[in-house]
Amino acid sequence: MKVAIAVWEDCVSSVLDFAQRLVVADLRDGTETGRTEIGLPKRDPFTKLAKLRELGVDVLICGAVSRPLACAFTACGIRLLPYVTGRLDDVLKAYQAGQLDQPQYRLPGWWPGACQGFRHRCGKHDGQRRTRRHPSDIDPGGNVDGKDLP
Repeated sequence: MKVAIAVWEDCVSSVLDFAQRLVVADLRDGTETGRTEIGLPKRDPFTKLAKLRELGVDVLICGAVSRPLACAFTACGIRLLPYVTGRLDDVLKAYQAGQLDQPQYRLPGWWPGACQGFRHRCGKHDGQRRTRRHPSDIDPGGNVDGKDLP
């Protein structure tokens, strides 16, 4: 399994969209077997996604992330673990131990369910896409589906 962490100096980068470096760790049976550091393009955040797919990354650990980029990662099958903070080695060890949900690894502004929040916001809920109401479902009086609202 390949786990990538967006980094700034020796810590998790606070915002994925602007991260310029990435550490990719190869994990086998809970043990790190290798580590690579790569540079990321500065401008287009979707080029970052292409690079991660090219590297075969399974999981991405990061700080804050924009909704469009989070949705793109989700759609490509890369498991996104956002709103994480801490030193690179500590975060990687916490991930391996299943302890990344501990308070010391939460980015300020984290809320309960934050790591699952993008799954719901990106149009997925329990593995299904949410349907949005089409503007034609709302009549000129503001009623949905032509029904009177209380």
